[in-house]
Amino acid sequence: MPILTIEAIRENPWNVLSHELPRNPSRLRLRLARMAADYCRRSENLLMFAVLDGEYLPVEWQNSPDGPDAHELSEALAFNADEKYRAICELMGNEKDENV
Repeated sequence: MPILTIEAIRENPWNVLSHELPRNPSRLRLRLARMAADYCRRSENLLMFAVLDGEYLPVEWQNSPDGPDAHELSEALAFNADEKYRAICELMGNEKDENV
């Protein structure tokens, strides 16, 4: 798994889910990773409810009897992002981000 760098976060906030934090990340990297994970969890949570409300249908979703419901992709991504967010928060302790 690639290492999460500041450049990787700037390139794509979703890299926070597919990249691994280094052993001793800087506070700046942790703060950026936390922001990226928060964005991912909030946006997918919003999309999940938009699907359930009939406002949105993911282009990659295919209606099949054995397949997942349309909202399940966003639900899974929101769950994974929330887990990552919580793990980063745990590493940071109770530190608040006052610059955001």
